[in-house]
Amino acid sequence: MQTLITRLRPLARWMPERLKQPVQGLVRDWQLRRAVERISALPPGQLPTNQLLEELRAGWGNTGYAARPEYLRELMERAVSTPGPILECGSGVSTLLLGLLAGRRGVETWTLEHLPQWHARVSGALRRNRIPHVHDCLAPLQDYGTGYSWYTPPVERMPPAFQLVICDGPPGETPGGRYGLWPVLGARLAPGAVILLDDADRPGEEEVLRRWSTEARMRVDMRRVAGGAYAIITHG
Repeated sequence: MQTLITRLRPLARWMPERLKQPVQGLVRDWQLRRAVERISALPPGQLPTNQLLEELRAGWGNTGYAARPEYLRELMERAVSTPGPILECGSGVSTLLLGLLAGRRGVETWTLEHLPQWHARVSGALRRNRIPHVHDCLAPLQDYGTGYSWYTPPVERMPPAFQLVICDGPPGETPGGRYGLWPVLGARLAPGAVILLDDADRPGEEEVLRRWSTEARMRVDMRRVAGGAYAIITHG
């Protein structure tokens, strides 16, 4: 298979459009599968190298919307050490990493995704690559009637106390942005739970942080990186 992919890759640019996309998809699927296998083979607790992380991102595609490497590094460090279940708001390559690094220790990840096509893509990648202990939930956005919309999580099936939250959704144009995490699922965050909030320097996320801080005891640590910032929020 590797020999076939190696031969197809340089030829793809000369192919008719009707053939190019299927071939490019085949190459990405192979890259993704190879990166997943290599990450799965790492000793427990060892993080992927930057090169291996880039291979995973390339195999996943959609790099223009993928989280920044610094944020993914923070996510991975938390995933290999968190003692309990993880909540993820929004899905993507981060979902695969959480399953590969936390799932292999038996730690569950519950991912909320509102877009049916994107949910199907992520669920398919999890299934094909046998990535364990990830509950990828289709959770449409709902108007909660108090100035914000958020996911409709399957609360009755979810763990009572999440230890880690990866907050990368819903999209910024959603009424209230990411605020709904606290009023909808705040009661299911364990004392000392950590929330990773990406894009924390955007006006919408700054407003979310302000509202959360007035409604709950939270300690916020801003991390500035090239092109933006993310926040590490400790609850309680």
